[in-house]
Amino acid sequence: MLVSTLAIIALLSTCSERRAHPELMAGAAADLEAIHLERAMQRFHAARTTKPEDAEAHRQYALLASYFDLHTRAAEAWERVLVLEPTDAPAWDGYVHALRSAGTFEMDRRYWEKLLQVLPDALRSGSRRPGVYDSAEGAAADLGRLEVYGAALMNRREAEADNPVFLHYLNAAQVEVANREEDDRGQTLKDAMRKELDDLAARHRDIPEVPAPILYRLAKGYDFLGFRPEADFWLSRLLAAPDRGVLGESLRYWNLVSEFQTLLRILRSGPLPAESMDEMWHILGKGMNAATLSRRAAWVRSRVSLVTALAAQSMAEESTQGNHPISTAAEPPRPGLAPDYAESLFGAVMDQVAWRTGGRLSSLSRLLDYGIEPQRVLKETVTLEKALRTDRPGYLYPGDRGEARERSRQSRIVSARVLQARALAQMGETEAAGQLFEELATDFPGSQTLAEFGRHLVRTGQPERGLDMLVEALAHGGDWRRAADEAAATAGLTVGAVDERLAVRQPIVQAELEAQVLGERLELEPPGLALSDQNGDEWALGDLSGKVVVLKFWASWCGYSLAELPHFTRLLEKYEDDDAVVFLTVATAGSSREEVDALLSENNYTFPVLFDDEAKAIDFAVLAYPTTFFLDPDGLIQYRREGFYEAGYARQTAIRIDALR
Repeated sequence: MLVSTLAIIALLSTCSERRAHPELMAGAAADLEAIHLERAMQRFHAARTTKPEDAEAHRQYALLASYFDLHTRAAEAWERVLVLEPTDAPAWDGYVHALRSAGTFEMDRRYWEKLLQVLPDALRSGSRRPGVYDSAEGAAADLGRLEVYGAALMNRREAEADNPVFLHYLNAAQVEVANREEDDRGQTLKDAMRKELDDLAARHRDIPEVPAPILYRLAKGYDFLGFRPEADFWLSRLLAAPDRGVLGESLRYWNLVSEFQTLLRILRSGPLPAESMDEMWHILGKGMNAATLSRRAAWVRSRVSLVTALAAQSMAEESTQGNHPISTAAEPPRPGLAPDYAESLFGAVMDQVAWRTGGRLSSLSRLLDYGIEPQRVLKETVTLEKALRTDRPGYLYPGDRGEARERSRQSRIVSARVLQARALAQMGETEAAGQLFEELATDFPGSQTLAEFGRHLVRTGQPERGLDMLVEALAHGGDWRRAADEAAATAGLTVGAVDERLAVRQPIVQAELEAQVLGERLELEPPGLALSDQNGDEWALGDLSGKVVVLKFWASWCGYSLAELPHFTRLLEKYEDDDAVVFLTVATAGSSREEVDALLSENNYTFPVLFDDEAKAIDFAVLAYPTTFFLDPDGLIQYRREGFYEAGYARQTAIRIDALR
């Protein structure tokens, strides 16, 4: 059966390549409308191969390639569009965005350098597209070449004298360059910019219909300078302007996101008034009409968040009546939803699956929590597992490379198979579910796999064996205490049995996990690094021979980076008198000096912060923030840690440092 199916697929693939160009374009458009995005991308690719002179086929392929984070392919397709239509402003916007993203995700600064090379051409045709400036400034900042970006704008100053969008970004670029110099020129430029904005505002405040570019300059300019009331006033007028077009799209999007998230936080703490709920659905509807696929997809995920919150709230109201005792050892672990809520949640999750937004596994898991459509969950997780194994686009973070990518793939495959086992259990396929649970717990022992197997054992009349699995899950750091206590009670044991077994297993498991944390040494020669900190002092890795170096790359806009800093500060206190260990942090990825200085001042942080003005993060292949490297006394990178996990943070750092002494 498998051979014949594969043969049919191959035949269909061959036939599709022979279809006429109009048929391919029509089929791709229909797929796009039906949210069959990967198939649409494949058909647009076939169409552009069949008829290379069709700019629209290249354009649509580029848009979908960007959606799936295939940025190098998107850049190539945009190049083809611009050969055919060299003055297409949206194409220039898409092209520089693809170059910016390709440099980031491919860890190749040559894409950023190319972006700066083509910037003059992009400005000639796309100077009224904010995205052109944002992408170019980001690449220039990471390369430490803001002066090149500023020079490109200065060369267009006369030609763009009547372009308010250009004038805003020219002023902002001049301020950013000046801020990197040790004088007051940056503040002087800000003062001049404020005066220009005030004069412009005075001339247009009482005019009913102001052109959108002028409104944009006022909204963005006051926002850049930090004058919130003025920025909000002009933003509201811009969003109401009939000609706002692309100028209002980004600002409108983030405005809606902010309003929606504020209401969602309130909803999660209790019921909202009817008018507020209506506003949430109204915002969601407007968001779903966003101009770009990626932003529409983000609102698909927001819909799941809203429906999930409403479902949870309905259950909280019912559970207070005492009608639905909840046992974490039961499958599903929560009582069923009312039909309307169940239908709404199922529809939202299936849309999320179709759009391939992040969080699909957790959303599918939520369906099983309520016992909703386990057959469909099984089907979708099998599809997801196959897609992960064959590396189809849209299933893995595009920046992961090498071992990190394989770890991510394996983790998601295991999570998908856990959901398959849970779905089988809910469908009454108890034996098949048990076999899969046991296989996962044996081959991939971890908190999730061990606990799910333990819960299954309790459900199928083996509570003491299930208790052992749940104790193992606790020893692996999972929060399964309630399930373990229930297993003990079901087995006729006291609650103390959990503590007794955990006391035996936890030290053993922790020793095993610590050995896994270390793993094999990397033995990598680091790229050269010599950067100045916030006080102007230069730090160079080459000067730190003989010491263990903990080198952290972080970003001022990254929530995980900011969450780590208090723990990092306590770590510094612990090693304050240890001359054999040096801690260095590098603010990168567009982290401005102003933002970093404010962060240090507000939190009384005194540790040195190096500023990555030379895109060193890309030389170190840093894609996730924070990322920490551990260098031995010989100067070699031996360990690498990505992200921030509060549990065991200090201990895991100490393990690596002690191993390198």
